[in-house]
Amino acid sequence: MTMLTGIAGQAAVEANPLTGLLRGARRLGGVYHLDYERAIIITDDLLKRDAGGVPRHGFLLAAATAPNREHDEPLDEDEIILLRVRGVAQLPNQSEVVATRMAAMRDADLRDRKPSEILDTLTEGQIQMSAFECDVLGTFYPEPVAGQAFIQYGADVDNVYAGARYFVYTPSAETLKFLASYPQRTKDEVERKIAPALIELGHVRFAATRRRASAAGLAEVPVNVRVTDFIARKTAVLGMTRAGKSNTNKTICTAVFEYSQTTKKPIGQLIFDPQGEYASVNQQDKTGLRLLGEDWVRIYKLRANPDDKQERSLTINFYDESHLSAVRGLIEECIGDLEAGYVHAFKAAEIEDPDADDYPGGNQDTAYLGARNRARCGRFALYALLAKAGFKVPSNWRGIRFQMAGAVADTVLQDYGASTLAKDGGGYVTVKTMDGLKSTMDWLCRHIQAAEKATDRKPYTGPDITKWRDCAPFMAIRAAYDGSGGGTAILNRLKGSTDFHDPKAAANLLPQVEADLKRGMLVIVDLSYGSERVATMLSERLVRGLLDSANKRFRNNEDPLPMQIVVEEAHRLFDREKANKNEADPWVRLSKESAKYEIGLIYATQEVSSVDRRILSNTHNWVIAHLNSDYETRELAHYYDYAVFSDEIRRSEEPGFARMKTFSGKYIVPIQIAKFDHEMINRARKASGQGTIDPPKQAS
Repeated sequence: MTMLTGIAGQAAVEANPLTGLLRGARRLGGVYHLDYERAIIITDDLLKRDAGGVPRHGFLLAAATAPNREHDEPLDEDEIILLRVRGVAQLPNQSEVVATRMAAMRDADLRDRKPSEILDTLTEGQIQMSAFECDVLGTFYPEPVAGQAFIQYGADVDNVYAGARYFVYTPSAETLKFLASYPQRTKDEVERKIAPALIELGHVRFAATRRRASAAGLAEVPVNVRVTDFIARKTAVLGMTRAGKSNTNKTICTAVFEYSQTTKKPIGQLIFDPQGEYASVNQQDKTGLRLLGEDWVRIYKLRANPDDKQERSLTINFYDESHLSAVRGLIEECIGDLEAGYVHAFKAAEIEDPDADDYPGGNQDTAYLGARNRARCGRFALYALLAKAGFKVPSNWRGIRFQMAGAVADTVLQDYGASTLAKDGGGYVTVKTMDGLKSTMDWLCRHIQAAEKATDRKPYTGPDITKWRDCAPFMAIRAAYDGSGGGTAILNRLKGSTDFHDPKAAANLLPQVEADLKRGMLVIVDLSYGSERVATMLSERLVRGLLDSANKRFRNNEDPLPMQIVVEEAHRLFDREKANKNEADPWVRLSKESAKYEIGLIYATQEVSSVDRRILSNTHNWVIAHLNSDYETRELAHYYDYAVFSDEIRRSEEPGFARMKTFSGKYIVPIQIAKFDHEMINRARKASGQGTIDPPKQAS
């Protein structure tokens, strides 16, 4: 974390801290027009060159000073106005100046000489004059706080003078750091003697061209932001592919982890990683979030390496009865958009054991035993359906046990062999193998179909299967198994979802992830393997479960679980049309309910216009990199004063060059986001009590 230094640290000990803002500043000119929204300043080429150039959107300071004695004498007005360069302005005598310039260039061209060699000093000075139009951002003024001098800021001016009172200055590197990082300390923090947690997110960058900034020593001015601005609040990271969105997210996530470790306040972070770039150490960064430590980073992925202590499988064992509710949930999400009647019956099938406490006779109640057997027969049908869809049965599976008439069991064994099922006595059988599930189910379906087609002239002559035909859960799932319900859509969907299943998986995903987040771990869900539908279903299931848990804590008046969620491709998840049509969608819920549950949300996208406006309107932090469409920048222009930056956002394609507005920041700051590097990782490791490590060697 960054400590308070420079002007922010000195303000408390100076009689008038405003004079410190002008220390090292370079005079650029003076204000000849001022109103509540804009100022026009007059300058000349020599002053602009000495000031290190005047980039568009650069910060300037206007103060009623005595030239060359700015920090030795009191200001006529105890305030400094913060200006931002918008563009050039017309001089009152603009036409005369242009005519003189044109004549000078014509004569210089005809004589093959420089204009300065043919002009007198007065004329040369006249044609070098120019003006800039500036936005009036606000006013810095001194205010006593807790017996100390404090630099306060107001986002306007409370008076406008007609006379020529204000000189204009380009800030020094130290003052520019103060401006770009304001407020490094708030009134409340001064009164309570609290030092905020700051991180250096990058450097001030006003223009893509940095020649003059480098020459003036202004190319590496740090921008410090508050880590707490990103915690429990929404942050938009917007920009084209390769514009630096992931780099920004990794930097913020590392800073939040460091803050959590330093303050001993667990803040879990859940990152949905569609490309696998957060979960790996890549060539571009030469480091990775997983290096924050084995004990602090958990990576869930479909093809997890069993020898990697950080990796866990995203899959579950569909045949583990302890996962039954999760299996039902995944299957229902898989077929959620299907509307056929047999699909609704399939979803409604009661396959979980009933609660014995709901019956007068408890677990010996006849009605309870009947309901339990019907549920088990339904589970058998589900497992047979999974086997038919290609879900491998675990080698050590204990099987599914249910009631089956002896005559039926004997006929199945006669038709398919002794390995199909095992008779347990008491009218029960157990099926343990993939072939056994399919063979037993095939036999039942074939005989049920025969019984359904039977007539008085051609009666059914097989074993009595009335109990199976009367078992609603079994029959609902049988319709999906053999297509008797009118289609094979459920079976086909399941065939494309086998990536969810791992016969060796040992636990349900949601409780694991929630426990990791509660510890303050950084949890990365690697969605780079498998189909997009699988990735979508897994991430939606996790978000829905976390929101349900948060809602339960909220209703029980319990403390919230501090948590950050990071999502890429947010335009797909927070789509405007989806938000209006489906309030139950987990991403729509997350966007609307996260503030209530104190869940921080960082969302990245290149399609601002697709994100629901209610989400954008409730976003606290904005980091805007290159966008190539005026359609997107017009949408962005609705928020703060990003309309001013629209042209540059479309024009400048340098990775990491962004315009940032944070929750505590008072105005937009152009910034070059710092490159995520190994030093950040080691600093965060140190905060967690771990030793530093060398960057991993890259394969040649």
